[in-house]
Amino acid sequence: MGGPTITGEGGLSRVEFGPEDLRLVRETVRRVAEQHLPERAGDAMLAVHELAVNSIIHGGGHGVLRIDRTADSLVFTVEDSDGTSSKPRVSEPTGQATSGRGLLIAQRLSDRLTIEAPPGRTRVRLHLTLQPVAAGHV
Repeated sequence: MGGPTITGEGGLSRVEFGPEDLRLVRETVRRVAEQHLPERAGDAMLAVHELAVNSIIHGGGHGVLRIDRTADSLVFTVEDSDGTSSKPRVSEPTGQATSGRGLLIAQRLSDRLTIEAPPGRTRVRLHLTLQPVAAGHV
């Protein structure tokens, strides 16, 4: 669908994705996370992959990943044009369910997960806290 693009101050990357682009999503997340939080790159890749799959399955078959850096976090935003007008919820799957764990996995691997559902859209933000720089180090 599209490759990563830089999005300005604080914006590290942007990827428009569909089913054929999940590898690109994972590689982009890995590349950015390894630069800023190398010890959590695997967590970031898995969590964002789960969010991207949810966008493909529940959000019209495609979405947009945006990666931003704030003063204290890396923020991975996955947004899609969900037509259901309902806000997804994090919940434990019941019984022998073989799906329904994506948001739960993302929540457990992140420091904070926020979900918004403005009309016709779903936006999930996954925050990974950056480690403070020790005094005297750059």
